[in-house]
Amino acid sequence: MHLTSITHRKELFELATRWFADCPLRGDGRFLTQVTTYENLISAPVVRDLLTGIKQAVHPGPVTLTRLRSKDELRDAIVASCRNPGPREQELFSLYRNHPEDFFPGTPSDVMLGLREDGTILGMARIKRLRRIAEKCSRRVADRLAGAINERARLLAQQRAETYGIPLKELLSSKQEMAQDYDQAERIVSRTFRDGVLVFKPEDLRIDDGIGLKFVGTPEEMDSMEEAIRRHPSVLGVVKEEHRGRYNDINLLVDLKVPEPGVLVDLARDWDWARHAGKGLTPQELAEGFPGFVEGGQRSFRAEVILTTASDLVESEFGSCIHEARILEQRAGVTYSGRIASNASFLIEYMLMLALSPTLEVGELPVKMWGRYLPDVYSLAVWRLFGITLGRDQIDHLVPWGVVDAGLAFEHGL
Repeated sequence: MHLTSITHRKELFELATRWFADCPLRGDGRFLTQVTTYENLISAPVVRDLLTGIKQAVHPGPVTLTRLRSKDELRDAIVASCRNPGPREQELFSLYRNHPEDFFPGTPSDVMLGLREDGTILGMARIKRLRRIAEKCSRRVADRLAGAINERARLLAQQRAETYGIPLKELLSSKQEMAQDYDQAERIVSRTFRDGVLVFKPEDLRIDDGIGLKFVGTPEEMDSMEEAIRRHPSVLGVVKEEHRGRYNDINLLVDLKVPEPGVLVDLARDWDWARHAGKGLTPQELAEGFPGFVEGGQRSFRAEVILTTASDLVESEFGSCIHEARILEQRAGVTYSGRIASNASFLIEYMLMLALSPTLEVGELPVKMWGRYLPDVYSLAVWRLFGITLGRDQIDHLVPWGVVDAGLAFEHGL
């Protein structure tokens, strides 16, 4: 994956593409652990400085910060902050109070919420969960695979047409023949990973919203916010996109300059590395590895900044374009969901779970892109990273529906 919110995005992309070709290297696990431990320390001071600059541009007064752990808490905070709800807000809040089960209750979300003195929302910041990053990257892989498989299937149909001596457009294929073409095309494409033929480009797997900021204000305040971003000394460039329709906002992809390595090392000098215990590296190893990691990274990273109004914020969390509903639409619209996509999805999630687990290295990857596996194989491999060995009966007990998702189970403490 090409995660633009980190400074070691090039190395992470190369690792992911090597894993797709079944070429893990000694040291991959250590690197992944360092990425999930160090990158926040690198980006945090820059993001905090940017937040301060935007805040001062529209609201020089004090701001109260609150940590939220779920979308339920965020929606409750939005309701509480809306002092004079209009008819549309009243309608949506009434639906939320009377039918909370329609609003995806229990959705985890790690958000830092900023409130003005009057209790209205000024903004919020969040870092996308690893699981959502893995899912988003998997969709990128699926889109790339869909094109490759469809093109190969078309070539197979072309070959059949040639055996009959007719143009492809005149070939009448049965459903069985088309299914056979597609299955054969899938096998051929899957083996190109083993042979190093199918190569992803960074743009194929790019994810720009690993770090997300959202600011809420009047249209005039939004103009001031955008100007403050463009003039901020850490900002290297801004890509702007405006969304108009069911939900309106201004989306800015902001490239930020990383401080000099010595500055970051000084800022992290008193960091409590023991808080990362259980991830395979000792606090001393983490402290000693930080300076070299900072030196080896790129000197910029990207954050997504959304500027919106209070009414559009309500619409995005309660109305016709609820974020969770958009996620379900994206999942339903995946162009390819066959076995290669499933294997790619697992490998991406597996590398992220490795970074969080006490296991530091893996010898052989548990799946190959060109293989065929039952979901149980995926589950058992992730559990083993955390030193948990489960029998089939135990897995069936944990996930009685037969769809095993070890990463999700671990996130919920199972």
